[in-house]
Amino acid sequence: MLGVALAVGAAGGALGTAVATAGTGSSAAAAPATKAGYSSGAMMGTGNMMGGAAMMGGMPGAGRGAAVLVPAARMEALAAVAARQATVSGRTVTYQSSDVTLVALGAPGNRPGMFWQVDGVVNPTVVVPAGATITVRFADGDAGHPHGFEVTTAAPPFPRMAMMAGQVAAAGAFIMPVPAPHGTSWYSATTTFRAPPAGTYYYLCPVPGHAQQGMWGKLIVR
Repeated sequence: MLGVALAVGAAGGALGTAVATAGTGSSAAAAPATKAGYSSGAMMGTGNMMGGAAMMGGMPGAGRGAAVLVPAARMEALAAVAARQATVSGRTVTYQSSDVTLVALGAPGNRPGMFWQVDGVVNPTVVVPAGATITVRFADGDAGHPHGFEVTTAAPPFPRMAMMAGQVAAAGAFIMPVPAPHGTSWYSATTTFRAPPAGTYYYLCPVPGHAQQGMWGKLIVR
């Protein structure tokens, strides 16, 4: 779900520059995609991890790309930059711009459990304008688990196979799971998509069981 950064205007340009120099190297496949043609068997992959060659091969029209290793400190810095483009009030992050940057970190090691940290806020409600272009720069900060990112039409409570409970809310609003961190670097992937029609949606981790354990948040388009 919720695996990422968009730069528009002066502040966005600064974030884009930071992203361009964020890290080097590449590893496991990770790409924005829709879920057309998924089956629960294909989703599971190997070792209960969603993804892998079987999943990639079973996704009609799925994009292909590579997750890159980015220093954890760089991802946290990008999140701080992204937060300055929004209004943060408690656990609500509101964007007014038609170009939105979300930096979504999967369960970084600053607290236990399954959770998102989006623009520095844990499992926030994210509010964006209708018609906005949203870029998500996602990274897995969880030393123990792979994570991915999805915006879904399904609503909580989520079952174990949360990614099968609804549809991807917009073309491209999906990032394949990436591996757990490598030392002090995190695997990162990016996707850009147009906000779905006005309404309430949810971002989550599509790896089986993760949304069920609390790795989700609300996305409001208005």
